[in-house]
Amino acid sequence: MNRINKILLLSFFVLGSIYTSNSQNRKIAITIDDLLATPADENEYEYITDNLLKTLTKNNIKAIGFVNESRLYTDEKPDSSKIKILEKWMTSDMQLGNHTFSHVYINNTSIEEYKKDVIKGELITRPLLKKYNQELKYFRHPQLRTGPTDEYRSELTSFLKDRGYTIAPVTIDNDEYIHAFCYANAKREGNKALMDKIGKDYIEYMASVFNFYEKLSASFLGYEVPQTLLIHANNLNADYLDELVTMMTSRGYEFVSIDEALKNKTYKMPEGTHSRGPSWIQRWMIAKGKNPESHPPVSKFIDELYQKYRSQ
Repeated sequence: MNRINKILLLSFFVLGSIYTSNSQNRKIAITIDDLLATPADENEYEYITDNLLKTLTKNNIKAIGFVNESRLYTDEKPDSSKIKILEKWMTSDMQLGNHTFSHVYINNTSIEEYKKDVIKGELITRPLLKKYNQELKYFRHPQLRTGPTDEYRSELTSFLKDRGYTIAPVTIDNDEYIHAFCYANAKREGNKALMDKIGKDYIEYMASVFNFYEKLSASFLGYEVPQTLLIHANNLNADYLDELVTMMTSRGYEFVSIDEALKNKTYKMPEGTHSRGPSWIQRWMIAKGKNPESHPPVSKFIDELYQKYRSQ
């Protein structure tokens, strides 16, 4: 995106947020899943890592990245070159958390197998954090699925607590992965015009998602909770995180660490069980017997492009 377009984009979002209540008090923690990168982008680990960290550092954002340690292996052995790429997160003063070893799918995995995958996902990250005087503190459930039943969720939560983990919640969930899948395919084709169109749609889509969760928080809680945003390590965010940060800044957000965001008392509220992975605002609503609506869908253009690429 060129400088003129970026200025126009910023102006658009500023005008859109002038009349939004509580915009001057907004806080947000940036959390990035699937380090080193999502499956569609695994051949560009270093490019994605470097670009994400460049934008985060430039904007003084202390983000946390959640690691799938299976992506640090080659031929079933730890790959030192991949571990060095992961270490860049530490030398850039970011945080790391556990996202399970294999990005396990909870709905068809026994609780015992899930526990083993959690432990296997610590073997490299824990000593790496210790090297930088940090501890492995946060855990993020893949797909945000915390357990298909109350019993499963309760046992897993107890297990994670016993291992010293704090569960990393998400209040601004989204379907960014759909844009990312389309973007990765367009990049593979060398279609720059399509990449630009997907990127522009992505920022507009995320603005609509933010608007939805800001209003949902205000209507349910009476205020806007310090938000926790979920995005992924992929080519889309490697190229468009700066524009995404511009959009958030235009809405009045101050960037904080996950530690700071979770100090808010709201994060201690009981959450409801769900077979899928909704935002924590929606989980708090479910615990209160409410049936919250889902966040906005992607545009027709992106949905049709996604279906096209999936069918190939």
